[in-house]
Amino acid sequence: MINALTLSIAIEAVNKTDSIKIEIANRTYPLKVSADQVAIIEKAALVVNERLKEYEIAFGVRDLQDLLAMCALHMAAEQLGFQKNRELQEDEINKVAFDNRIDKSLPNRRIDVLKDIKG
Repeated sequence: MINALTLSIAIEAVNKTDSIKIEIANRTYPLKVSADQVAIIEKAALVVNERLKEYEIAFGVRDLQDLLAMCALHMAAEQLGFQKNRELQEDEINKVAFDNRIDKSLPNRRIDVLKDIKG
């Protein structure tokens, strides 16, 4: 059930959007995006169109559906690679933070162990 507050929030969200037209592969797509996303969406469309041209030249493919599929696959693989790298970086940061916590919590115990070893 939609109440007045929910409707008001939905209308406000729509009012904060800009209507833009993006061209990808010689087709125009009307979009509504937030003002802070306009430049990002326009840049993304430019990147897609540039990649399509690169594939057309590199592989001699003219069929737009094939080019779009190749572009989508490449961009998805890139995104997955970025995610994997971010996860590896986060794991390394967590490991270093854990090691630092261990080091801070055990400074006197290391000295005691070294004294025991030296005899």
